[in-house]
Amino acid sequence: MRLARPLSLFAAVSIALAGAAATAAAAPASARASGTAAAGSGYAAPTMLHCKLNVRSGTKSSATVLRTLYNRNGNCPGKGGHDSVPCWLNKCGGITAGGSYTCQSGGKSYKSWLPVKHQGKRAWVAVKCGTYVTP
Repeated sequence: MRLARPLSLFAAVSIALAGAAATAAAAPASARASGTAAAGSGYAAPTMLHCKLNVRSGTKSSATVLRTLYNRNGNCPGKGGHDSVPCWLNKCGGITAGGSYTCQSGGKSYKSWLPVKHQGKRAWVAVKCGTYVTP
């Protein structure tokens, strides 16, 4: 009987580790290759509707574009695959009100920004123009 409890614990740990490995495997290839999508933090990426997502130095549409992330799947142009950037806070938290933006010309206006990690520093993406994956 006493052997059953350690085996149950071992089985539970094994299942948890397998789930974590599957979550890491689901991250975009660029995030896995660079090691930027740390386990437990989540990442931001462009959507199939908005094929690109700008990473900016601040929470205004006039802030400097540090990097542009592209989605090259489905209806988006390109040869497949998509870029991503890790979230600054665990589970892609910390949404902040900032300057107004639209995801497409003439579209609805929004003011919510998500902090992300760009080259080890905090940067921002327009929340409504991207998708966010958390473990």
